[in-house]
Amino acid sequence: MTSTSYYLPELGSPSFTPLLLRYVLSHPSLKGWSINPSLLSVLLLALIVRKGGILIDIASREIDDITKVLQGIVHSIFGLRSHRLALHQDVGPDEINNLLSTWRSFSHGHISTDNNDEKFNQEINEDLDVLIITGLENASSPVKIKLCDILTKKRFKAPMWKQEMNGTDNQQEETNEFCEDKMEIQFDPLVIWVREEGSEVPSWVIDQFMLSIHVDFDDIEIPPPDLEHTKIIPLSYLSPLTRLLPFVHIHAPLQIHISNLFSAVSSHPSLRTTFTGKAFRVLPEYIKAHRILSGDIQIPKSFFNSPEEAIEDKKGLGGGIGGVDTWNQLAGEQPTLIEFINDEDEDELGIEDPYCTPLNVIGIWKVFVTHRCRLREEREEVMYLIKGSASSAYAEDELTQNKNNNVNRKMKGLDRILDEIIRTV
Repeated sequence: MTSTSYYLPELGSPSFTPLLLRYVLSHPSLKGWSINPSLLSVLLLALIVRKGGILIDIASREIDDITKVLQGIVHSIFGLRSHRLALHQDVGPDEINNLLSTWRSFSHGHISTDNNDEKFNQEINEDLDVLIITGLENASSPVKIKLCDILTKKRFKAPMWKQEMNGTDNQQEETNEFCEDKMEIQFDPLVIWVREEGSEVPSWVIDQFMLSIHVDFDDIEIPPPDLEHTKIIPLSYLSPLTRLLPFVHIHAPLQIHISNLFSAVSSHPSLRTTFTGKAFRVLPEYIKAHRILSGDIQIPKSFFNSPEEAIEDKKGLGGGIGGVDTWNQLAGEQPTLIEFINDEDEDELGIEDPYCTPLNVIGIWKVFVTHRCRLREEREEVMYLIKGSASSAYAEDELTQNKNNNVNRKMKGLDRILDEIIRTV
């Protein structure tokens, strides 16, 4: 008879991600629930980088099911709280703040009318960790603009609740209602948008979501109803991986390769793409995160004991724009793990900084690029070859009329082109 030990794998160990997935899938708290490894891997990447949300494409009839799966993963594996923001055509922009704040308000009961209530503000920040949005593709443009503005600024003004006691001395009744005062609160959850596959949205909405994945109904399993709220992978375990990002490097030839990939996909006559400066800046962070999850990284012991503020200083990001703490970065100096090596520990003397490889680019390529690309219609492709982007107006009408037609064909065609680009560039 063999016994199974349940231990999180050591950070940086070889085959780190397979070991982590094996640990999660075999954990007794899940009660045999089978989780989609690809979905869990994308969530891990997003939680490590924390720059941009996740877009999940699925058939419309399965949106509620995938939402339950996401809530189960968030609650049972990461121990986080989540809130579902269900949007539809009739929701107005003025309702967004109320929809985001009502759940938070009832979670905490009475909200103080003192706008300087820092304790409450801190509690509310820790409460809403994951926001799952459904129906955004069907919402009006003003609602999309309002929500994207909140996600960009990472704050919004929440209407406040006042608590009153009504009735006689012998029988008091507690009532809660909105008051006119508003409180600006920080708002920076991990945002997951569950979208009906084939839906078209403006590029500035897409730009809020850095990763995407298409999920088939056959690849997911509804969590058991009695699943416990646990922390199989606590955020304290992932926190050092986030702090490790600045110490993972991308050498110059690989940076050129990444730039060539962007050029190839942006100029491909069969694709319409929506790449922004934000996407260019954030992609290296996800490539580094993929390198970290690939494992086989030696990390000095003192790195885990160093205060987070000290590591921030080593990034050269202090002192404001042009400040003295940024001079080392402007001069090309990069933070290194060598500074954490204990000279008296022989096992640490051979530690070197990890570098990304083309395999890490391949690993992140589709989940980062797919939702930013759309197949051109055949006539539109011909016009693009002749006139460049002058066919955009025609293309928009054509795509709108065929919004939900041949979704599977388009996805397969897009996958084929992206595979060809990553293979040949």
